Amino acid sequence: MHALVKRIKEPKLCYVFAKNAEKKGHPDLALEAFRHAVDLHAAAHHPASEAELAALRSIYAYEEALTHNKGKRTRATGTWQLVNKHGVFTALRMRLKSSVAPEVSTALKSLKMDDYSFSAVLTAYPDAFEQAAA
Repeated sequence: MHALVKRIKEPKLCYVFAKNAEKKGHPDLALEAFRHAVDLHAAAHHPASEAELAALRSIYAYEEALTHNKGKRTRATGTWQLVNKHGVFTALRMRLKSSVAPEVSTALKSLKMDDYSFSAVLTAYPDAFEQAAA
């Protein structure tokens, strides 16, 4: 991660940085800023484990993909409702069972966040999902 992006401590400032980086012809820095914003959002929840951090990161990355596709800030309201009702791992398992639009996967790849997808979290932490199912 670039030193300028690493210094940013608030997600909102990441978005300002990304907008300015795109204007000045540095799309790679803008992508790093979006990714850093996702990391900061997830860390703000003070997750209990690395698996929970990855799961929260995937939801925020999903929001970034929705925002990228729609051109305006978009929240994953339904997913957050599932998280509040059932917990993060159960919510992700439910989201994986429903079909995630292919344009979301494309947006995650273009934002270089495909490693933050729901399926990537499931692959990396299968035990966490099994414990949530029990």
